[in-house]
Amino acid sequence: MHGTGTRRRVLRRLVSAGFAGWGAAQLLRPAEVTRAVCAGRRQPPAWVTQVLGARMVGQHVAVLVRPTRAVVLTGVAVDLLHALSMVPVAVWWPAYRRPAVVSGGTSAAAAVLGAAAAARAER
Repeated sequence: MHGTGTRRRVLRRLVSAGFAGWGAAQLLRPAEVTRAVCAGRRQPPAWVTQVLGARMVGQHVAVLVRPTRAVVLTGVAVDLLHALSMVPVAVWWPAYRRPAVVSGGTSAAAAVLGAAAAARAER
């Protein structure tokens, strides 16, 4: 039983380390990230990329520090809200559709992986 809890905390930390790294790239290298994501299309302002990166870093560092189920599920909810918020951005501002889809898709992936890592062990 103890082994399963330890494995789940390690899994939660691994998932969060990856997304914290992606957030750090957005925060510290916004021009390079948006250039790669937008692939020649219109790029959002650097500060938007940095704010989204800071959110991701903060959220996933919280999981790295305290990988409890409650903290992970709170992050899942935040990721789902962000993913949903990118839908109207993609619709209303077609020039920013690609970065909105990438940002929303990344958050949706983080939510799915976080939910899987937060799942209770079968009894």
